[in-house]
Amino acid sequence: MLNIHSDRLAYRYLLQSDWHFFRTLNQDRNVMHFINDARTEEDIRAQSFEPRLQPWQKGCPHWLCLIICLKNTLTPVGVTGFVDRGNDIAETGFILDAGFHGKGIGSESLRDIARFAFNGQGYRKLTATVTAGNEASRRTLLKVGFQQEGTLRENYFLGGAWQDDWVFGLLSAEFT
Repeated sequence: MLNIHSDRLAYRYLLQSDWHFFRTLNQDRNVMHFINDARTEEDIRAQSFEPRLQPWQKGCPHWLCLIICLKNTLTPVGVTGFVDRGNDIAETGFILDAGFHGKGIGSESLRDIARFAFNGQGYRKLTATVTAGNEASRRTLLKVGFQQEGTLRENYFLGGAWQDDWVFGLLSAEFT
């Protein structure tokens, strides 16, 4: 049973019934601009959705994928989670529906997932990788306490060209 929540948000595991929301989120170019090139419905299902439906426990090679919901209505507003990278390090990520950008939900959900990763799962560090130029995600990570640890030059092929990635980290001891 998941016990992750905050004042405005609640979380639940990704379910088969979330396919429409997940697909719509992954096909929204305003949302995916810095994350992925346009993909077919079949590719989204096979590469991103189906693997995230598997049961998760610490050490699994696949992502823990949680639906972020507004607590008062249980309306889905995004997805978040993390993947184990070994040595008590997890890489985190989040995607929010465009209608919920700029409302503080990204930072609130990132704090919630960090609390769960550190206190509930015993990770000592969280990392995040953001395509250079994604200032909204950069600000969100910094607001929560992540530090920008570096830039991986020409690390990710997106939009027909090699893009730099910014790498961020947050240690459990630094998280408040």
